[in-house]
Amino acid sequence: MGMESVRIAFGAAAAGALRLEHAGLAYQGGQQVLSLTGWHADGTPFALVTAPFAGDVQARARRAARDIIAAHGSAPTPSLSPTPIDSLRSTANMSQKGSGLARLMGGLRNLDASADALATRLETAMASLQGEMATTAQIVGNVESSVNDLRTVNALYSNGGPPLPTSGGSSAGSGGSPS
Repeated sequence: MGMESVRIAFGAAAAGALRLEHAGLAYQGGQQVLSLTGWHADGTPFALVTAPFAGDVQARARRAARDIIAAHGSAPTPSLSPTPIDSLRSTANMSQKGSGLARLMGGLRNLDASADALATRLETAMASLQGEMATTAQIVGNVESSVNDLRTVNALYSNGGPPLPTSGGSSAGSGGSPS
């Protein structure tokens, strides 16, 4: 009772409407989880992961095949010869790979365009930031110059003596604590 029996049960229930590419069985707690991927006869891909279940894996595989077919909207068509599916296999594989590659390339183009737009926004923001920093540097320079000008004025009006006392540093007693 291996995965080959699961594949056989799935294939029998699909009756040629599905081509199973992958079948996997995992355990979650004490229950089983079946994962199935493949193609419908018309080339549409399918993927199914069952809810955890207990019981016969082959029966669950058969039910999964019927559910996949029902969700796709076509009933299985019994076929005595697998030739139609085999002939579609190569074209379906190539068309699926080609469309997958085209989808990936389209996604890459979209990502490239998004990255380019972000780079442009970043360059604009950086240029703006550099302009603002230059303005701020000029303001800081002006403040530093003003400090030097005030020192010079203070030195002129104090006759070069020590700094004049401020209201907080006055030596006159105004009820403060003695030193």
